[in-house]
Amino acid sequence: MRFAVVDLETTGGRPAECRIMEMGIVLMDDCEVVGTYQTLIDPGQEIPPFIRNLTGITEEMVSGQPQFSSVAEHVAELLKDRIFVAHNVLFDCKFMRAEMKRAAIPYDPPRLCTVKLSRRVFPGLPSYSLHKLTESLGLADFRHHRALDDAMAAAEILKLAIAKVGEAAVFKEVKNMSNPKKAKVL
Repeated sequence: MRFAVVDLETTGGRPAECRIMEMGIVLMDDCEVVGTYQTLIDPGQEIPPFIRNLTGITEEMVSGQPQFSSVAEHVAELLKDRIFVAHNVLFDCKFMRAEMKRAAIPYDPPRLCTVKLSRRVFPGLPSYSLHKLTESLGLADFRHHRALDDAMAAAEILKLAIAKVGEAAVFKEVKNMSNPKKAKVL
């Protein structure tokens, strides 16, 4: 299977009003990482204090960085024919679809949530937040709320899940596979 494990840092929680300010993508073919992509994005709006404190990303850091429309085609090519994977996939996928729509690029991928997958594959853990889950699974610590680091952590969780239950069981958790063209990700 071909995966794009994605993490987005955003200016807030509403895709219609807020914007992506950092993106991290880990490309995986089966369990092998075949590439990564990371970029800060100029969101074109103020980063609220809560988000600055959470992520450490400031207006100075994103000033002069590309806006999403400048990287949209490249990102679309990276994500093409891959299962979109994220920790809380609906959040990241909604933001990605909103930004792609603004760039006039249709995007509605098959998707896999590492939170839901982890609850099924690793039941009974005290927490399924990304940080607590990596601790429970004995994975290395990482910079929390930075896009590529979070995406790499989610990729490691995906690898452990595949190792434990196999690709077929993981594939059963993929959503939005109703379009036959999307089935080519195998």
